[in-house]
Amino acid sequence: MPKPKIKSNIICLLILALISCRAFSQTKSFTLKTLGIKIGKLEAYRTSKNNFDAFVSHSTIDFVTIKADVKTEAIYQNGILIKAVVTSTINGKPYLSQTLWKKDHYQIDCHARDYNYSDSTLTTPIRWSAGKLYFEIPTKGDAVYAESYGVMGVLEETKKNTLKMTTPESKQIYYYNHDYSELLKIEVINDIKNFEMIPDN
Repeated sequence: MPKPKIKSNIICLLILALISCRAFSQTKSFTLKTLGIKIGKLEAYRTSKNNFDAFVSHSTIDFVTIKADVKTEAIYQNGILIKAVVTSTINGKPYLSQTLWKKDHYQIDCHARDYNYSDSTLTTPIRWSAGKLYFEIPTKGDAVYAESYGVMGVLEETKKNTLKMTTPESKQIYYYNHDYSELLKIEVINDIKNFEMIPDN
C-alpha cells in the first residue's frame, strides 16, 4: 500500500482558516527543566471552530550534547483525530511522523530517533492524543495516541493525582491537583534526557 503524503502546510492552512473565522483559541507555555535547570521550552496552541479543533505544540531543548526541536500538529473533527504530523530534529537529524484517517482506518507512518513504524490496522477512532493533554484533562483508563510513534497508550493512575502513559521510547507522568482540575507538571522519562515540564500559566 502506498504511503500517504500528508503535508503539514495543509494543517497550517486549516488552522489559519479557523483563526480567520474568529475561532476560540487558547495558548499554554511550559518550561522544561532537569535537576532544576532550564533546558528548554514548549508552547502549545489550541484553536476551535464549529466541529474542528486544531492542537499545535512546539518544543525546543538545548542542553549540553542534546539539541531538539519538535513540532506537533493535530486536527480533530467532531472529536475524532483526522490528521497528525510531527516534524522533529534531534541533534541535527530530521524525523517525520504522519497519521491520516482514511474513512475506516488510520494510515500511520512514523519515524523518530531509533524508531520506525508503519501501520494501517488501527480502526478505532482516536479521541485523545498527547498534544490534547496540555488543554484537557483525561481520566484513568483513557487511551491516548502518541503522535510521534503511531501507537496507543493507556493512562494508568499509579499514585494519587497522577496519570502515567508509556510509549515505545518514553514515559510521561501527569501530575494534577487534588480534584484533577489543573495540570501541575509533566514528568518525561526517556533514553535521551529525563526532564519536567512546568506550566508557566
